[in-house]
Amino acid sequence: MDRNTLLFFALSFGIMVLWYGLVAPKPEPAPPAAAPAPGEVARRDDATPSPTGEAAREFEAPGVATTTTSPPLSPSPSPPLNSPDWREQRVAVETDLYRAELSSRGGVLLSFLLKAYSDAYLPGRPRVEMVTTGEAYDQALATPLRGLGFGDLSQLGYEVRRPDAQTVVFTRTHQGVTIRKRYRFSLDDYQLRLRIELENGAGRYLRPGFNTLWPGRAPARAGFSEFGLVAYHDGGLERFVIDPPDMLFGGGGSNTLAEFSGVDWAGAHSRYFLAALIPDNPRDARARFDPVVVEREALLQLKFEEVELPPGARLDRELRIYLGPKLSARLEAIGSNLDQSILRGWIPSLTRLFEQLLEASYTVVPNYGVAILLITILVRLVMAPLVAKQMKSMKKMSALQPAIKEVQAKHPDDREKQSAAMMAVYREHGMSPFSMFSGCLPMLLQLPVFIGFYYALQCAIALRQQPFFGWIDDLSQPEALFSIPGLDIPVRVLPLLMGASMFFQQKFTPSAMDPAQMRIMLWVMPVMFTFLFYQFASGLVLYWFTSTLLGIGQQWLTNRRAD
Repeated sequence: MDRNTLLFFALSFGIMVLWYGLVAPKPEPAPPAAAPAPGEVARRDDATPSPTGEAAREFEAPGVATTTTSPPLSPSPSPPLNSPDWREQRVAVETDLYRAELSSRGGVLLSFLLKAYSDAYLPGRPRVEMVTTGEAYDQALATPLRGLGFGDLSQLGYEVRRPDAQTVVFTRTHQGVTIRKRYRFSLDDYQLRLRIELENGAGRYLRPGFNTLWPGRAPARAGFSEFGLVAYHDGGLERFVIDPPDMLFGGGGSNTLAEFSGVDWAGAHSRYFLAALIPDNPRDARARFDPVVVEREALLQLKFEEVELPPGARLDRELRIYLGPKLSARLEAIGSNLDQSILRGWIPSLTRLFEQLLEASYTVVPNYGVAILLITILVRLVMAPLVAKQMKSMKKMSALQPAIKEVQAKHPDDREKQSAAMMAVYREHGMSPFSMFSGCLPMLLQLPVFIGFYYALQCAIALRQQPFFGWIDDLSQPEALFSIPGLDIPVRVLPLLMGASMFFQQKFTPSAMDPAQMRIMLWVMPVMFTFLFYQFASGLVLYWFTSTLLGIGQQWLTNRRAD
């Protein structure tokens, strides 16, 4: 195999390696952390595991049971907090968009169900649950307030007051210190506000830290390896994937995964949903990520700088909280760089363009599969002149092969004369020795388009669970016609058709390689691409398959035309 052919193989393989390196989702590297033994719970600072008697919940899990150990909330005063008759009360807040449930034990959030979003891959299509509790923490927005000197207050009882339908206030007075957690829910958005108020009647100085906890538990089922904790600070997004666990819990000396100061917001997210805690004053806020349970749980602590609170003084801290879908318009309206949680890849402007094209096409034809076909045709039309030029160049290069072989046979032992004679042949036909590589250029030019389309399909929540036809019921996930019994190997039709189309494309494409080398390329490229695409979203494979078919048609027309 000569040097030019080796270069051709290297370039072809390099395209795939480059694509995989740029597009395949990778968890951020984690600093070394000492992992506790399996099942052990790590307890640090304000992080104290809450007892739980419920099944662990997931980011997209069935709705939490709303049965309680206490009677329904009534307007009558609750028994004193130190009374043996005190029982937990749960409060429901319901709007057209969500249903939230809070508890008087700690004044915490237990559940936040999104009414407009369901999980088609779980029995009964339950609504999406945004509170990601697990074995160690069964509540969100807990406030231990250890800085008050009373230990962990996150499990103690609070009195409940409901001034109006949007507001829930939890109050507790402990040894002269009054703690008030005031929740204010938005009726037309996925937002709420949490205001934590402290009044110091203890007769001594206090140093409260106002730490607020949000647990993160990776879903047990496949397809959610991108779930993790996230923080935005210093103009960049920090992501830590919780699953697989070896990406989160490495060996080393520290039990803290990461800590950041000056955070605009921090929370937990999956591909399409975001739970974000947004401090009103980012300069005073820090985010800390801690491993909790080795297999799949971690904890976010949003921490405020401790300040002295004199006797008789009052101090407040306030958080905005977003619990909902990653809808670009909503996130941009909220501000605080919350829209950066949508992972648009290394060419975000191109990803945005494809998102807009998808939406525009969908308004014309209400099927996202058809919209993908329309965009593919549009991309091919835009690139058609350049691709045609490259195809003609490859056709001419293929036609030169008899003359080149004649030169090689005439000067088999004199490389200098052979090179000079070959250059003369190229000049005579207005060609360059590098023209043999020009057939790879269309693929290189499609690479940014491919990456932009990949992220558009992955991050656009409008495509979530959108069907095309037949067995292709979710364009954002790999399709499967059936699974091979006993082996549990899915049979995916689109990648197999795409591989076959690439095989025929290779046969139609003129080549400067000798027949033996051409036979290798005829099989290597289709097989490698089929293997690579087998786990990709069906919408992305549909795009590449359609683009390949259009390329075959254009190559066939080019081959039929006279020079």
